[in-house]
Amino acid sequence: MNFTDYYKVLELEKGASDDAIKKAFRRLARQYHPDANPNNPEAEERFKQISEAYEVLGNPEKKAKYDSMSSQYNAFRNSGQGTSWQDFGKSNSFQFRSEDFADTFSGTSFGDLLSQLFGSASKRSSTRSTQQAVPKRRFQVNITLEEAYNGVTKRFTIDEKKVDIAFKPGIANEQRLRVPAGELEVVITPHKRFTRDGNNLMVTEHVAYTTAVLGGTISVKTLAGTVSMTIPPGSRSGKTFRLKAQGMPHYERPSTKGDLLVTIQVDVPSHVTPEQQTVLENLRALGL
Repeated sequence: MNFTDYYKVLELEKGASDDAIKKAFRRLARQYHPDANPNNPEAEERFKQISEAYEVLGNPEKKAKYDSMSSQYNAFRNSGQGTSWQDFGKSNSFQFRSEDFADTFSGTSFGDLLSQLFGSASKRSSTRSTQQAVPKRRFQVNITLEEAYNGVTKRFTIDEKKVDIAFKPGIANEQRLRVPAGELEVVITPHKRFTRDGNNLMVTEHVAYTTAVLGGTISVKTLAGTVSMTIPPGSRSGKTFRLKAQGMPHYERPSTKGDLLVTIQVDVPSHVTPEQQTVLENLRALGL
């Protein structure tokens, strides 16, 4: 399994600022979002890679651990002891414990690499000191974006006991809740339509060429229903509009919501009827 350089995925240099990471994610997410690339498996896979990279680099705790692990590997490689992550995993020259990364990167390609290379070595290192604290038991649950928006209650069986756990509206990805016997980490599954950034949501909407040129209104589906959005005359593809309070609920104040950022993609027809051809020829003659 190969190492995933999340900085390269987001087309950034190592050490990029949080603001640069966020801007790169927004730009690439709009470019490769499935709505903007229908029936394009390569774009869909690229979008998944971008989302995973931002999941790590957009989280300060994960980013710090990812950078630390990369630095330890580079130091090992520069020492001449080896040139690959496989060599690094066998060397026992790294400084971390399994609980330092096992749950943090769970579900990512980087987490899979670490588990494959360092799993057994990490367990040995965790027993070197009897003074190390016993890690908390951690559980993981997947919920949909709709469930995170509306709130949901799920039933779990922990130590043969049934427990009902409520997830409040606006709960964040990777948020941890205290449960009997440990912690429960929430993983919100990627949505085919919306991309989440804090309490804001992002979406791409297709707009007819004539609507973009002449102006008009379009219907936009949100997690709460459908709303109308005005398209000013002369709107260009890639322009982003902000729909206030159409995003995710605030976790502590569910009545307060983030915004929905709508990026339009102007559709240019690939085929026209003879009548449409005539109209377009007349418009071209008028200089349009």
